[in-house]
Amino acid sequence: MNRIPNTMIRASAGSGKTFQLTNRFIRLLLHGEAPERIIALTFTRKAAGEFFEGILDKLAKAASDPAEAADLAKSVGHNEAGLVEFRVALRRLVDSMGKLSLGTIDSFFHRVLGLFSTEFGLGGQFEMMDEFEKEQARLSVL
Repeated sequence: MNRIPNTMIRASAGSGKTFQLTNRFIRLLLHGEAPERIIALTFTRKAAGEFFEGILDKLAKAASDPAEAADLAKSVGHNEAGLVEFRVALRRLVDSMGKLSLGTIDSFFHRVLGLFSTEFGLGGQFEMMDEFEKEQARLSVL
């Protein structure tokens, strides 16, 4: 298996980041990468939802329509992929949904802090402040 290097996609709104991310995620799946080992992060929950929805939509179409499969295979640079490969990728993705790392940057770091709270000098339980709590804390400090 050829190694696919890590990539960071930076671009302004409406420039095709979701298209690039979904295709990259599918390419990694087709190359045998475990879905739970792929981290895809964005700034907003809306964008993360669109990203996940885009992956499912593309895989479902490619798993059921030979023309869609051929188009997606070409688009992700895995020309030999067909209906069977996309069905397998879709099944692997659905089976690992509870372990996926598709979300916001904030949620990712919240999870990291939760796993290593002692190492970061935090007490056992902690929560992210919402906007109101942040403002109250700021006013209290001032």
